[in-house]
Amino acid sequence: MKYFKIKLVLTLTLALSIMMSFTQTKKNVPDDFSYKDHILGGMTCVMVQHNIKDFGTWETAYKKDVKRRKKSGIIEKLILRGASDPNFITVVFELENVKTGKDFFTDPKTAELMGEAGVTSKPTFNYFKVSNSGIPTGDTFLIIRHSVKDYKNWKKAFDSHQIVRLEYKISLTALGKELDNPLNVVAIFNAKNTNDISAFLEKSNLKEAMKSAGITSEPVSQIMVLSKK
Repeated sequence: MKYFKIKLVLTLTLALSIMMSFTQTKKNVPDDFSYKDHILGGMTCVMVQHNIKDFGTWETAYKKDVKRRKKSGIIEKLILRGASDPNFITVVFELENVKTGKDFFTDPKTAELMGEAGVTSKPTFNYFKVSNSGIPTGDTFLIIRHSVKDYKNWKKAFDSHQIVRLEYKISLTALGKELDNPLNVVAIFNAKNTNDISAFLEKSNLKEAMKSAGITSEPVSQIMVLSKK
């Protein structure tokens, strides 16, 4: 009986801790973020990036195409705009089926609609499988892409670097490997504001950590902000 009581207390304590943690996280989630936007581990995603003439024109055209995307199993997760160039757009989608998703984005109709929406640059498409994820608590994002020599060794270094990210109030939104080349890494981080991200990039030991972790390409870093819905 004594063992049962102790076990019951521990179970209730754990449940209460989880509930409090979830409540606190939910309070910190930005108003423009919905839980349906959460990128989960195991998802296959595509990150689409391009420049546009005018955000209002692009957004109107983008919303008109929602039914066609839904039919192809393409689910919007994040719409981001460049922090220094708001006409640079990044959209992250979940793909229910990779082939169907690729067929959608290579469809001439998609290119035609992008032209009508005022897309001014050739879109890039990064398809990746998500391994780790978290719920954003701010509306500023940092996207980093690079190649690694050995993913397993790099991942150990990445995980150990979390303590530094926490010091700069940087959290992980999604980490994944590109489908065509699993040595190409896509990482999406989150912060409250651009100052936190700039400090992390400039003042932390990020460059040294990346080098010692075995990256084999020059990292591409982009600071983005959540599009207001």
